[in-house]
Amino acid sequence: MRSSAVGTGVEIAGLLTTFNQAADRVAMHAVRRTLVEAQAAAAGLPLRAVELPWPCSNEEYESRMAEACRSAVADGFEAIAFGDLFLRDIREYRERKLAGSGLEPLFPLWELPTRELALEMIRAGLRARITCVDKKQLDASFAGREFDLAMLADLPPQADPCGENGEFHTFAYDGPMFQHPIPVEAGELRDADGFVFADLKSIGEPAKGAAARRPAIVSMISSATEIVHALGALPWLVGRSHECDYPAEVRALPACTAPRFAVDGDSREIDSLVRQSMAESLSVYQVFDDVLERLQPTHILTQIHCEVCAVSLRDVERSVAARLASRPVVVSLQPFSLAEVWEDIRRVARSLEIEARGEQVVAQFQERMRSIADITHGTRAVAPRPRLACIEWIEPLMPTANWMPELIEMAGAENVQWRTWEDLAAADPDIILAMPCGFDLERAVSEMYWLTARDGWDRLRAVRNGRVYVADGNQYFNRPGPRLVESLEILAGIVHPEVFTPRHTRSAATAFPLPASAI
Repeated sequence: MRSSAVGTGVEIAGLLTTFNQAADRVAMHAVRRTLVEAQAAAAGLPLRAVELPWPCSNEEYESRMAEACRSAVADGFEAIAFGDLFLRDIREYRERKLAGSGLEPLFPLWELPTRELALEMIRAGLRARITCVDKKQLDASFAGREFDLAMLADLPPQADPCGENGEFHTFAYDGPMFQHPIPVEAGELRDADGFVFADLKSIGEPAKGAAARRPAIVSMISSATEIVHALGALPWLVGRSHECDYPAEVRALPACTAPRFAVDGDSREIDSLVRQSMAESLSVYQVFDDVLERLQPTHILTQIHCEVCAVSLRDVERSVAARLASRPVVVSLQPFSLAEVWEDIRRVARSLEIEARGEQVVAQFQERMRSIADITHGTRAVAPRPRLACIEWIEPLMPTANWMPELIEMAGAENVQWRTWEDLAAADPDIILAMPCGFDLERAVSEMYWLTARDGWDRLRAVRNGRVYVADGNQYFNRPGPRLVESLEILAGIVHPEVFTPRHTRSAATAFPLPASAI
């Protein structure tokens, strides 16, 4: 770690671990080197490996660690952070060995309550697998399990929830610190020296053999790109739609589509152009046949949910796709509910022959949503659910549908059903959330004049009570993919700010009118 230019914080500038040279695995956890290298790459940090012979005496271990510390200092490192929680002898050993080395030992998690810490990590999106179990402290069946709420519930009372006493070790493969997940599965179990090791291995590798070919994916819809990312298959993505923008690195890929008209007008102008195109039986989008010819994809991901929102199956069928030499598999997504969003993730995974990873991803997303719903269900005993009206398009006014009523219910609110301004005004909701499809937060805020100019706007309960919000409907809410989980987190923070810490607020949602600090 190096000194940060901001305040008194630190800059995380590298990861350090030891490898057993004979086994080519982490010395303590027996995790494969390739997985640790993938972990460092996903975190965007260089890996500093300390190579240990086998067998390795304590003297040899300390000698090689001392050399690694000297090398780090020479490279400008000033501190090294440890994840120790409460074992005083371990901390004192580290402090003693680092004394005079030029590296300051840091213990950012020291004496934090371990159960609360475990829950916080899981709820923040950390995903990990148990790689090693001490059979003297824990049943061998825990080896290979997910580090999740179910696992915590199954731990015996004497076991530390973070495994601080050596009950278990884990490998983190996804979380907010990673740019993308590392697809893994638990292989065979191995019993050695009183421990049970789960041999984690990568999943999703294409079949081996002379006829095998690495998948080449073209995604025609933003949510499908994010599904590919969640599955850990982003390296297979070779092309995208003009709207695909997350994760950021996909913007470097060739765009295979474009809108047929300028989309920089206001809500009314865009609606008029869309209606005109549909009346003339024209697609809203064009597909670049020459780009598809060059890319020769093995898979094309599209959708039949809405021909206005994104490139559709019909657009793909009109293109050169069916005549490509690569004979691509066309996977059409059809999300109208949360259950269908989950099925779309499975559908993409099946097409890429990484079905196990698809099930794993769906289970993780469902668990994150359940953890929020469980809390909001508890709030009903102490307060009535606020009534929430969501707006998907501002001029003309259009309500949300599809999966949004489910998200509203899980967030602890009552969905207000309406069709016209008169319906909305008569319902007089407690909360109003405007989330125009395809608009980022700044553009959505700029369109709010259509609402504020309406007769009766100032008299609405939500307006008078300061409970009108605007959200980025492009990145969240209207993308039927992995970030519906984050959309629920944002929604829960809006509905129950007294229970949920607002998340993503600077980029995703804001109160309206804008707070003075944001103007």
